[in-house]
Amino acid sequence: MGKNSKQQQQGSKSQRDEESNPLVNNPYSSTGGQEPTLGPYHPINLIQRSSILGGCVYGLHRWGVYEKVMHSPLVRHEWFKVGLAASIAILFIKMYVEMYAGKLRGEEVSYKNFPKSTHATIALLILSSIAFHVAIWPAYGMNSIVVMTMIGWGILLQLSLLLPTYIQNIAGVVLLTFFLQEYA
Repeated sequence: MGKNSKQQQQGSKSQRDEESNPLVNNPYSSTGGQEPTLGPYHPINLIQRSSILGGCVYGLHRWGVYEKVMHSPLVRHEWFKVGLAASIAILFIKMYVEMYAGKLRGEEVSYKNFPKSTHATIALLILSSIAFHVAIWPAYGMNSIVVMTMIGWGILLQLSLLLPTYIQNIAGVVLLTFFLQEYA
């Protein structure tokens, strides 16, 4: 009896330690998850992501990207519309997989369960990336690579790491609807 109670005490102690410890094991690290990392909502990660997001928004504002895309004759608007359509399709696939299949039907969201959706999303990402680069290249030249990196890595990725999926999907629909109305 004494041996079992010691094991239970040790088990509950290690459980408390895991709950109070802000470090988590990362199974994707090169050490196979043995090296603890900070959790996704640790203050250091939140500050880093917010700083990247703020810096990229400021950089895009300083370069006047929104005004150029909306009004510049140098932007190839037909290609921009192709990129916008591909982005909307990506959002709808994302919403279907995460919200309908994942939440409502209770399916595990993984490549194994959704290979066609994954391949379609990859193809649409490539299409939208090419279309947006072609669209803004005359206005920005080589800086279009920097502009698209600031949008993709600096804004979209950081927001997806900061916000839960249901907020991402709602914000995506609202912002794309607003942008479509402004752009048309």
